[in-house]
Amino acid sequence: MKKVEKEVYTNKELRDILESYNLNDETIDLIEINLYIKKSATYETDVDFIDLDYKGYKYEVLGFLREKYSDPECTNVNDEYFEKISDFLNVIQDNELNTLDYELIGSVNGEAEDWWPINHLTNQMNDNTNPVKWIDETPENIKDEFDKNFKENDYRDVIYDGTENYNGESGVFFDELNNITSIYFNINSKGINYDIKWINDNI
Repeated sequence: MKKVEKEVYTNKELRDILESYNLNDETIDLIEINLYIKKSATYETDVDFIDLDYKGYKYEVLGFLREKYSDPECTNVNDEYFEKISDFLNVIQDNELNTLDYELIGSVNGEAEDWWPINHLTNQMNDNTNPVKWIDETPENIKDEFDKNFKENDYRDVIYDGTENYNGESGVFFDELNNITSIYFNINSKGINYDIKWINDNI
């Protein structure tokens, strides 16, 4: 099968390429659309460590898991895969890749990389949240001593003494928009395979 490879960088370039090769619902025999996002773009929420003890005082450490690799699904707002190029074009309208996160990204499965305390989530205004939650009535001098010993390393020296308590969800984005790096279109039409890559050059 003959193969054609093209790269585009804007919405208009994508539409022009499709039109130039006469690729539409009537001429496309098979279409597969794969979406890719930035590395470490997602995290798992509410990964807290509970039942911890420091000098007889109970506490918890609140945080999240950064996800190194993510596998997003390219679906519309109804979580349906695109089976026609017209459906895809109708969804994106004249928008560019850096603004289409909500329209195109379905569920995201992430692979956990490392744990961070909740005060590193600046996008959700948690930068002022204390990641240590004392359960018992704890004297201030004990709290100060604890922070002096463990705060510098973001409490990583104590969290693994307890049990991880997952209450949140995976695949939450750090940045609200501009997470999509590229979309690959694998199209078969009239005996020709078209490999079209729409690349986000705004990252």
